[in-house]
Amino acid sequence: MINIEGVKRAIAEYMAMQFPNAIPRDIEIDTSINKVIIISGIRRSGKTFEIFNLIKEVQRKGVPRANILYVNFEDERFIGFGANDFDQLLDIYTSLSEPDKQYPIFLFMDEIQNVSGWDRLVRRLYDSYNFRIFLTGSSSKLLSYEISSALAGRNLTYIMYPLSFKEFLKARSVPLNTQFLYSNLGIIKKELIEYLEYGGFPEIAVLESKDMKRKILSTYYDAIVFHDIVERYRISNTNMLKMVLGYTLNSYSSNMSASRLYSYLKSLSLEVSKKTVNDYINYAESVFFISMNFKYSKSFKKTHQSRKKLYLMDTGFSKLYKTSDDFGKLLENAVYIELLRRKESESIQIFYYEDNIEIDFVLVRDLKISEIIQVCVDLNIQNLDREVKPLKYIMDRLNLNSSTIITLEEQKIQTGDDRIKIVPFYKWALGM
Repeated sequence: MINIEGVKRAIAEYMAMQFPNAIPRDIEIDTSINKVIIISGIRRSGKTFEIFNLIKEVQRKGVPRANILYVNFEDERFIGFGANDFDQLLDIYTSLSEPDKQYPIFLFMDEIQNVSGWDRLVRRLYDSYNFRIFLTGSSSKLLSYEISSALAGRNLTYIMYPLSFKEFLKARSVPLNTQFLYSNLGIIKKELIEYLEYGGFPEIAVLESKDMKRKILSTYYDAIVFHDIVERYRISNTNMLKMVLGYTLNSYSSNMSASRLYSYLKSLSLEVSKKTVNDYINYAESVFFISMNFKYSKSFKKTHQSRKKLYLMDTGFSKLYKTSDDFGKLLENAVYIELLRRKESESIQIFYYEDNIEIDFVLVRDLKISEIIQVCVDLNIQNLDREVKPLKYIMDRLNLNSSTIITLEEQKIQTGDDRIKIVPFYKWALGM
């Protein structure tokens, strides 16, 4: 049974709530389309604050405040709340406000998965045509594909990633006009190192204390382990889970072999099965802690049978297990996550290539390779041939006109091939 008085107080507070200013995100969400809008992604990436941004946008478009209801179902006053209780919630809401009947009710529901029977509820509300519905789903209990399955085509889902480098600079009040960028490259480079080392979580981005950044990253990690994975998947052997996740934190930007990890754990005299190791890796990916990239092949079967490359959803997590930074791996990881962001709007598929030669990223559009990218911290005479040769081979083989090498800083060295562009990460990420 729900706490009616508690729910009344909560709704009254939400109705009077002044929504805080949030970092503008480079994500385009159409608030006018009649679909259930879902924002999913890793914990603490900014989903709730994006909801606040959307509420402000709706108000700017003329929707009366009385027609906007925000509810956070992680509020303890909603413990035990189920789909059948929602009519009572609406009665409370309409008793506290007078919605304009010329407009639908814009309903923003945070952490909807905490509501028992949420799928039936959302379908019923949507089919009534009286509501515009916006949801966030915590990756601890509800993933984007699960929401999509429950709503059967009634939804549009967006993935919220940690801050891009461009968003990171905005959060740190660094001007993004071209004149500033070119006349203050020292500042941009310093900010880039900070971004690679400590990642792009919004709360962490605005902090200056490195010790505080590490402490907060540690709390995020613990929340992902215990709330998003252990509780969701009912894992009893938490020590083994932490061993597997610790291994992934030391293996980012590298091929991931579950068999090798299994052998390593067995060498430590730990009792674990290959299935458990695979399951734990899959769980980590399902809650957006890591992301796995497939090897490119024209054969679907070979692509999915090959080893995958593992990347962290945020490079800051690498700080938890390492005492020194490998900027080559950090840079490659940052490029991959930026490509994932672009995948949302550019309809690309991302792979890596490995067949006697290695290429970090292969982008496919309309079933054809459209772009190839190498990542190299510093391009010099010693590694030039190693980085350039694979690009030339693939360009010649597929008749591609261009390729890109992304570096940490501006490079003076030339590749000897006009088809190959060398660009520092900050220019590539900022579109300079």
